[in-house]
Amino acid sequence: MRVFIHYLSYCLVLFLAFSAQVSANDERIAIIDTPYEENANHRYFVDLVNFLLDISREKYGEATIELYYVENNTHEKTLNLISTGLLDLSWAGTTKNLERKLLPIRIPLLGGLLGYRVSIIRKDDHQKFSQASVEQLKSMIACQGQVWGDSDILEDNGYQVMRISRFDLMFKMLAHGRCDYFPRAIFEGYNELNAIIKKYPNLMMFDDKILHYQFPLYFFVEPQNKALAKRLRFALNKAIDDGSFKSFMEQHPLTEAIFPIEKWANKSIIQLHNRFLPAETPITESKYWIQLSEH
Repeated sequence: MRVFIHYLSYCLVLFLAFSAQVSANDERIAIIDTPYEENANHRYFVDLVNFLLDISREKYGEATIELYYVENNTHEKTLNLISTGLLDLSWAGTTKNLERKLLPIRIPLLGGLLGYRVSIIRKDDHQKFSQASVEQLKSMIACQGQVWGDSDILEDNGYQVMRISRFDLMFKMLAHGRCDYFPRAIFEGYNELNAIIKKYPNLMMFDDKILHYQFPLYFFVEPQNKALAKRLRFALNKAIDDGSFKSFMEQHPLTEAIFPIEKWANKSIIQLHNRFLPAETPITESKYWIQLSEH
């Protein structure tokens, strides 16, 4: 009996040691969670990270996502939490200032489509937007994030911007006439509108005129976290080269409506300049970018 107990103890030690080893080898990637149903693109990026961890598993080992909820979170807080080490990873449209603070993985996560902006407007304003010249558009007020790179780009091109700290408040302020339109990337706006239309039935999508500026969206990590950056860079390039990244976009609920790309050919595209674009942006790497036909 004593020998049997010793044997059980030995097995338990081996099991705990094995479990500790598995746990140690299972890298945890901390990402922010969101309570906002309207923030439809958050699920896309969580799914994308899982997709990239999966295709890089053979080379880099096991890794899993841990979602962290932060009360009254904002985009600015999320990026600051990476600097403090509480979060490992987030995503954002790039700027020179952001690339000085955090380490960018310079591969556009949506083929550069972040820079193609449709607008959520009030239904009563549809005719006004349809007939508006570029100068008239500039005189209208756009709802945008407090620290979004889009806000800087729009203002630098002469557009009026109301900066708002919380994402969910932008729909409310638009619906109640505090601003005139809410520019969203073509992969964001439709899903977000579907999510909030019951709450704000006076809103609609306006996509006859599309604002465009060069504005890649990257993953960002803490500057010392070069191992995670290397893994994500490897996985993104692999997925782009073998076509699985395009398939991911074509099948994901957030981005499937973008395709086929040819459907955008007859839209009026208004070109803006992004002088905040870092010099290191890989604009000559054609495999990274999706272009809408411009007329």
